[in-house]
Amino acid sequence: MLPIIRVAALAAIAACSPAAATGIGASIAKLQAEGIVVQGIQINVSPVLPEAAPAAAQFDLSVANLDWPQAGLALQQLRARCPLRAEQGSWHCSGQAEVRNSADAAGVAPLQAAFSASLEQGQLQLELNRAPARLSLRQGGSADETHWQIQLRHLPLNWLDRWLRDAWPALSKIDGQLAADARWPAAGQRQQIDYSVRDGGFDTADGLHAAAHVSLAGKLGLQTSSGGWALSHQGQISGGEVLSGAFHAKLAEQGTRLDFQLAADASDGYRLNGLTFDDPGVLRLKASARVAPAQAPALRELVVDTLELSLPAAQQRYLAGLLGAAGWQGLDSSGRLVASARLDEQGIATAALQLDALDMADSSRGIGVKNLAGALHWQREGEAAAGSLAWQSASLYSLPLGPSQTRWQSRDGALSLLAPVKVSVLGGALELLSMAVHPAAASGERVQASLAVHDVELAALSQALGWPRFGGKLGGAVPQLRYADEKLEMAGGLMLNVFDGTLNVTGLALERPFGVLPSLSADIAFSNLDLSLVTGTFDIGDISGRLSGHVRELRLLDWQPVAFDAQLEALAGGRISQRAVTTISSVGGGGIAAGLQARVLGLFDTFGYARLGIGCRLRNAVCKMRGLDADGAHYTLVEGRGLPRIQIVGHQGDVDWSVLVDRLKAAASGTKPVIN
Repeated sequence: MLPIIRVAALAAIAACSPAAATGIGASIAKLQAEGIVVQGIQINVSPVLPEAAPAAAQFDLSVANLDWPQAGLALQQLRARCPLRAEQGSWHCSGQAEVRNSADAAGVAPLQAAFSASLEQGQLQLELNRAPARLSLRQGGSADETHWQIQLRHLPLNWLDRWLRDAWPALSKIDGQLAADARWPAAGQRQQIDYSVRDGGFDTADGLHAAAHVSLAGKLGLQTSSGGWALSHQGQISGGEVLSGAFHAKLAEQGTRLDFQLAADASDGYRLNGLTFDDPGVLRLKASARVAPAQAPALRELVVDTLELSLPAAQQRYLAGLLGAAGWQGLDSSGRLVASARLDEQGIATAALQLDALDMADSSRGIGVKNLAGALHWQREGEAAAGSLAWQSASLYSLPLGPSQTRWQSRDGALSLLAPVKVSVLGGALELLSMAVHPAAASGERVQASLAVHDVELAALSQALGWPRFGGKLGGAVPQLRYADEKLEMAGGLMLNVFDGTLNVTGLALERPFGVLPSLSADIAFSNLDLSLVTGTFDIGDISGRLSGHVRELRLLDWQPVAFDAQLEALAGGRISQRAVTTISSVGGGGIAAGLQARVLGLFDTFGYARLGIGCRLRNAVCKMRGLDADGAHYTLVEGRGLPRIQIVGHQGDVDWSVLVDRLKAAASGTKPVIN
């Protein structure tokens, strides 16, 4: 556009003569240069009265159309008027100009601005003023090699709203002020722009992307040639906030460096080199990438040379939004993390991680680690160097874990534990027998492991998990664990020895184990449990005998039961205390049959029973109750034996789960449950 301005100005001056008495005019049908087309140029110079000196003439310029497709400009009806003065071999003209945008609807007022132009020794200077913005153009160089100096001040970015929306249709709002100093050289030479954006911001219509009160300053360099173009940037970003999806950043007030080089490559794509984002002492990123929008996947290569995070500052400034979206808003952290990676068309190819004195804890989940340190190396093909991870202490769902040292190595895409490791836990040990991580797995098993539990004290385990106090020790083995698609599954079964009997867990699966609303499902079967130990643990009264049964289709959501089908039976008989009778009666909303009077019942502490059976199928927060036998409206919970003989019969088939839980809590506390 700048060569066209100069040609038009020289044509205007050449057409003018101060001595002309009747005026003079010139018409140019079309000017075209560097992709810019100007049509319908009309220049008129009219004489002025002598008392108007030193003005020599009145200058009028009109342009029918100006099109610059590369810049998205389509203007029409450009008009400018000013008194033209000649002073010691130079020409000066200051006045008013107006122009319309071709896309404006009918009736929209034209854009108006004051301007000042001068031509001195063949060098053109032009200044446009429209409050609060000011644009200055100054021609320099020689006749053989000319260039332009462009200075822009206080340009409101919302003036560029139309062009920015063409480039990014989702944009709904833009704020801030732009200033720039640019040098527009001759064709083929490097163009350089010093720029600054003050108090910048934007919003998109979907609300997914936004920024507010962000300042940018730096240097842009543009080199064009027949082989393509290359853009470079060196600058700083400071202040304000940026939002993109779940990512939210609170930028430092000053000192964050942002550098990159972007160029077109031969494959109709773009190459990003030397990307540097450096927030000193908080986050440092160095990376490069190659993108081909017309291909799939569009990201052809990404190389992260360094990603260094210093915690907790990096978490507070850059990671809070991502962690919150994943349900980890309560995470506290400190230490240092350094990562590197390379991705290609097939996905992740190599990765490395170094941890220094890393502490992380989320008290709401009971998960944490202290003084985690080491380095791991992984690659999709071949063998990588061995690495290690160690920690001083850790906790997993409130279970305290002792110190440990682990060794790892990557072979053909699997990062594997080199040797079994034992970790002390609650007087016993958790032994990780094997573990393999497959970071590049597109689907299926990303993690495989096997483990064993040795002599964990049930009393300490119960206390840590907030359960009723159990006695004895816990031991067992899990032959295979699989983790894929945020789901942890146990292959085979877990056999536990509890309450002098056995408990077998199968089909154990945990979805979103570290995310929002974890969900657990399993089938549990138990046999020959000592009822006196069970009832002593749960404080519901004393019952002797042997208990067997199942809890099938168990499902917990956020560790609260939402579905199961349970049946508990003691078919060999035993003794039951008066308090246990009350507890069982409250479960089914029933009472004691066979006409036994309450005052007679009070004379006995225990009663004999032949059979005991209680069942519940929980669905939609309602428990459908059952017992040993049913006659339609009633079901037997306890069948008595001997004298005095008791018979506990349930009358309520459907019981709200919350009501049932309240009844059991009331019975366990020693108060009489309310049966409606």
